[in-house]
Amino acid sequence: MLNAAGEERAAMNIMLTDPDILADYVNDFFGANGPYPTETEDEAIASNAAAARAQFEAEIAAQEQRQVPQAFQRPQMNMPTPGEQPAGNDARNFWNGFSEMMDNSPENAWKYLSQAPGAAFQTKALIQDM
Repeated sequence: MLNAAGEERAAMNIMLTDPDILADYVNDFFGANGPYPTETEDEAIASNAAAARAQFEAEIAAQEQRQVPQAFQRPQMNMPTPGEQPAGNDARNFWNGFSEMMDNSPENAWKYLSQAPGAAFQTKALIQDM
C-alpha cells in the first residue's frame, strides 16, 4: 500500500512538472470524452438556436390549438353589471345629499361634510372667495 502511494506521488510529480503532460491531461479532462466537457462557441450557438426553435414551435402549436401566448393575452377586467351603479356614484350621491342639507339646514352641513368619504373630495374642487 505504501509502494502504491509512492508510485502515485511520483506520477503526480511528473504530471505537474511536465507542461506537455499537464496540458494533455487538462485537455482530456475538459474535452469531449472527459468527465467535464465544455461547449465550444459553435456548440453554444447551436444549442441556443435549438432552444429558441423549440420555444417558437411550442408557441405555434399553442396558437394552432387557439391558445394565445402569455405575452399576448389581454388583461382581464371586471365588466359592469347592467342596473348596478358604479363606485363613482358614491361621491355624486354624497354631494347631492350635501346640497339638500345646505338647502334645509345649513347650520348642520358641517356635520354632514365631516362624514364625507375620501373619494368625494377627489371629484370636487373646493374654492373659497376672499
